[in-house]
Parts: sequence; structure tokens; C-alpha cells
Amino acid sequence: MASVRCLEKLFRLQKLLLPLHAQSCRLHRQLPLAAASLARGYAKDATEKSTANGSLEDFRAREEQLERERDAAEEAAAKATQNETGQGAGGNQQESGEQSAKQAKVDAIREQILDAALEHVPQHGWTRQSIVLGAEQCGYPSVVHGMFPEGGFALVSHFNGKCNAQLVQSLKQKTGSGQQEVENPLDFLVQAVRQRMEMIAPYKAQWPQAMSLIAQPQHASTALAQVLTLVDDICYYSGDRSVDFGWYTRRIGLATIMKMTELYLLQDTSAGHTQTWDFLKNRMDEAVQLQMALSQTEGMTHTFQRSFNSAFITARNILGLGFKRT
Repeated sequence: MASVRCLEKLFRLQKLLLPLHAQSCRLHRQLPLAAASLARGYAKDATEKSTANGSLEDFRAREEQLERERDAAEEAAAKATQNETGQGAGGNQQESGEQSAKQAKVDAIREQILDAALEHVPQHGWTRQSIVLGAEQCGYPSVVHGMFPEGGFALVSHFNGKCNAQLVQSLKQKTGSGQQEVENPLDFLVQAVRQRMEMIAPYKAQWPQAMSLIAQPQHASTALAQVLTLVDDICYYSGDRSVDFGWYTRRIGLATIMKMTELYLLQDTSAGHTQTWDFLKNRMDEAVQLQMALSQTEGMTHTFQRSFNSAFITARNILGLGFKRT
């Protein structure tokens, strides 16, 4: 019985293993085919990949070439623009230099004509006729007076500017360009104003005409600028380095005394204008006494100074004057 049961188990095991053996045989037969197919697929993929890589490299090379060409074109355009800009700036600088040279030449001619015209003021006054005679004296045609649309005031303004420059140069020499201390500031101011008034004396008879030209509204700004600049120079070289409210008060006071002395000079018939110089000295003394008196009444002093300061600041701003020194 035991043998029979063993045989039965063998038959059942055989039935179970036969199908697995058949499947294994089929698998062994199909495996080489699958491997061959897979190899062919890999080869195809490698070929396609190689082709794709070749196309990508070509595309990349073309793009890089185009980029290099664009960079070269942009660089060339930038250089061309820079050259044009440089040429334009050079042209502008050259044009500006030429204009400056022309203007300097015109200014030199104006100075020459006006200097010559001053010689004719005693006979013809502060008029366009004096300018015409000055131009002819310098060898220019009479029509050149068209360079002076201000008429006689151009001659007055030139005279004042020239006299102011001479006075400032004299004060610089006396004080070492403002570096030397002035022993007597009051006397220094008196002498400076006197020196400036003496420059008017040769034209005393014609000076009322000059004052009428100065007083005209269209000329007031230029004339006032010349006066304010002059009084500031005189105060500076006298040793006034103050930065308080008195800075304005002293300059307004000095300008007032100058104009008062100028008017007195026109009426003075004394020898050597001694009465004018006495008048000037007295007004200076009174200004000092007035300042001392005001300093003792603080409230009035502040009100008085604010009035002077406001007037001076307004005039300075209108004329665009800074009064700053380096």
C-alpha cells in the first residue's frame, strides 16, 4: 500500500511539473529572440540619439555664430555713436571757444571806444555823441555806436566801473590784500570815499547829467549794484569782518554818506573842495556817534537795524549780489 501511495504522488508531481517544463522550454526559445530585438532597439536608439546629438550640436553652433555676429554689430554701432558724440562735443567746445573769443574781442573794442569817449565828455557830456567821437578817434566808423544800445549810460557805467576798480586796487595795495590791520578804520573810510569822489571832480560840471541817467528805472539796477559792491569792498579792506546785523547797517550807512558827499561836491565852490572833505568827515563822525547812541537803546537799535538790513537784503537779492569772499 505504501508503494502504491508513493506511485500516486509521483504521478501527481509529474502532472504538475510537465506544464512548468513546457513553459520553461518556450521561454528558453523566446529569450534569444527577445535579446536580439532588444539589441536592435538599443542600436536604433543609439543611432537616433547620435543623430539628435549631431543636430543639437549644429543648432548650438549656428546660434553661437549668430550671437557673435550680433555682438560684433552692437560693438561697431557703439563705437560709431561714441565717435559721433566725441566729434559733437569737440565741435561744441570749439564753437563755444570761438564765441568766447569773439565776445572778448567785442568787449575789448567797447572798452577802447569808451576810454576814448571819456575825453570828449567835458565838451559833449555823457551822450552818444561822445561815444561816436571816441569811436572815430580809435579808427572805427561812427556807426559803431550801435554797439552801445544804452546810449550815454554805457559811458557812465563804464566810468563808474573803472573808478571803482582803481579804488579797490589802491585799497588792496594799502592793506596787503586785506591781510594788514588798519590802525584807524574811520580815517581809512574817510580817505577811501574822498579818493573816489576826487575821481568825479574832473567831470563835475557834467555829473548832474550822469546822475539823471543813473536815476532812470532801466539803469537803476546796474548803478545800485556798482554802489553796493563798492561800499562792501571799502568796508572789507577797512577791517570789517563782522557777521552780525551791523554788517548791513554799516554798508547802508556808508553808501548814504557817499551819495550825500557826491551831492555836496556838485555845489562846492571852495578851493580844492575843502568844504566837501569837511562835510564828509563830519558825516562819518555823526555816523559813529549815532551807532554808539543806538547801541545804548537796545529796542530801538534792533528796530533800526532790521529796517536797514531788510532794505539791504532786498536790494542784494534783486541784484543777485552775494558779497562772499574766499
